Amino acid sequence: MTTTQDLIEEILSKNSQLSREQLIERLAAERARLGGLLEDETLLRLIAAKFGVCVKQNSFHNSGVLSTSRLFAGLNDVTVAGHLVAVFPVKTFEGAEKSGKFATLILADSEGLLRVVLWNEKADLIAEGKLIAGQSIKLLHGYTRLDRFGKTELHLSSKSQIEVEAKAKTSDHPSLEKFATKINALNNQSSNVLLCGVVTEVFSKKTFTRGDQSDGSVLRFVLADDSGKVGVVAWDEKAMELEKNLRVNAHLLLVNARVKEAPNGGLEVHIDSNTAFNFT
Repeated sequence: MTTTQDLIEEILSKNSQLSREQLIERLAAERARLGGLLEDETLLRLIAAKFGVCVKQNSFHNSGVLSTSRLFAGLNDVTVAGHLVAVFPVKTFEGAEKSGKFATLILADSEGLLRVVLWNEKADLIAEGKLIAGQSIKLLHGYTRLDRFGKTELHLSSKSQIEVEAKAKTSDHPSLEKFATKINALNNQSSNVLLCGVVTEVFSKKTFTRGDQSDGSVLRFVLADDSGKVGVVAWDEKAMELEKNLRVNAHLLLVNARVKEAPNGGLEVHIDSNTAFNFT
């Protein structure tokens, strides 16, 4: 197992712009910010990634199934297992050097939620309906990266494997409510949040025309939990899907929602094609 001191020396050797004092200060700041939730070794790997330094993997990255809480950016040959709670449509991209397609899903185990990115032929499994919410799955030979919000996510390429458990007990599925963010803890830095609450107000859906002359729709409602209330804005297809069953006193779970500053200066939650929901 790589020691903390080994990691410090490796980071310094690969980044001449960073002094030992600066690295130690950064480590102390991250330790204080996270309140001791992560070990120094994990924090150093995160710091290294932010400075663009690739450090050696530690020895547990290929030692079997890892819980979501043990993942951090820079791991290879990762295996995780859990319950598939959300599956999102396949998207394509065109670039100067390459093009392709990808899809995302949200996996839950007993310790947390994990965003997973499936590339190219792995994304076809979603298009073909072979991966759907509710399944228990194992993901093998993946690699981890930081997303644009600084959270660890798992990527699956052509070398990765996906195993779907034929029959899974509902009792084995983790309770998603324990991972929910309290409404009073939301801030404009919150991303990919999971919210659970009761609908207290519903406003009429509105349609509009965008600048490119395409049609859009928006549906607003208020969600409350035992800590407070927040306005929610649903866009386009999510607005239409929600409108069918959205009622006052309905219990609603939102997965992968975004938090933005509201026009009145407060906060509001936005849900779109990248958000999944479930009436509980």
